[in-house]
Amino acid sequence: MPWHQFWTLTFRRSETGRNGGVHEEKADKAFRFFVSCINTELYGKSWGRHWHRGIQWARGQEFHRDGRIHFHAIVAAPDDDLSRRMSRHRWKEFWYQEFGIARLEIPRSQHDISGYLSKYVSKGGTVDFSKNFGAWQPPRIDYTARPEQHGLIQPTK
Repeated sequence: MPWHQFWTLTFRRSETGRNGGVHEEKADKAFRFFVSCINTELYGKSWGRHWHRGIQWARGQEFHRDGRIHFHAIVAAPDDDLSRRMSRHRWKEFWYQEFGIARLEIPRSQHDISGYLSKYVSKGGTVDFSKNFGAWQPPRIDYTARPEQHGLIQPTK
């Protein structure tokens, strides 16, 4: 399956509780909110009614040494390379404003992706999947042509 992006999403300390970490349920809701906002921008408010039901993802959950939870995810869009459809910079800034630090990266190859989530499972983390996981095959990525991200960045007001 061709995956389009790697995501690493962490939470700032002000979001943490007394134990130093964000509650797992709150973190899950933040992740799903983030994905829902991206889907709304790409496919409209009724994105869940489309045949594809939005972007697919597989998400690994891990804890920092200080107890803070963070996510590692691989994601793909149903209709085109996700990096051509969305501004990674804009959504990185969105996560930063709402929750903490985000890294949204384009894989150099599909081989890079194969070990990405398994690394976190081997550390004792968990992996879960979007409801539409496996419902469709994402389009292949042309690694020779990189999307121009600056054209996707919208000026802030």
